[in-house]
Amino acid sequence: MTGVDAQHSVDEAVSMVAQLRDMHGRLRDGRPLTGQQVQLLVDGLSGYLETIDDGGAASLDRSFGLKQWGGVSPARSTALDRRDRMLRRLWRELPEWRELTPGAAARQMLASFRRYETDRWPRERHLQLAPVTEPATTWWRVASGNAPMPDAPRLRQILKA
Repeated sequence: MTGVDAQHSVDEAVSMVAQLRDMHGRLRDGRPLTGQQVQLLVDGLSGYLETIDDGGAASLDRSFGLKQWGGVSPARSTALDRRDRMLRRLWRELPEWRELTPGAAARQMLASFRRYETDRWPRERHLQLAPVTEPATTWWRVASGNAPMPDAPRLRQILKA
C-alpha cells in the first residue's frame, strides 16, 4: 500500500467513525437516522452476517470498512488524525515555524521534538496534564498519545494537507 493509499484508508476510517458517532448520538437521543446512515448500517450488518453465514471470522470493523486485512483500526485512525491536526495547528501558530515551507518546518519541528523527547519527556511523562507552553504542550501530547511522531517526509506530507 502506498502512502497515498494508506492516507486515503485513514481518511475513510475517520469519516466512518464520524458517521458512527453521529448515528450513536441520534439513536441515543431518539432522533431518526438519515437515509444514508440507514444504508450504512444495513450494508455493514449485511456484510457481518454474510461472513458469519459463510463460516468466516466476522468483524464489525471490517464489515463497516473501518479496517482492511492488515489495515488501520478505527482507534489508530482517530489517533493519527488527532496527531496530524495538532501538528498542523502547531505549525500555523508558532511564529518561528509558520513562515517556513512544509519541508523546512518539518525538519525544525522534528528536531524540536527530538530535543523534547530527550531532555524533558523523561521528567514529564508521568504528568497528568500537558505543559502549558508550546511546543512542549504538543510534544507531550504526541509522546503520550497512540500515534508516534512521524519521520520528516511524512511530517512534510501532513503539513501540506
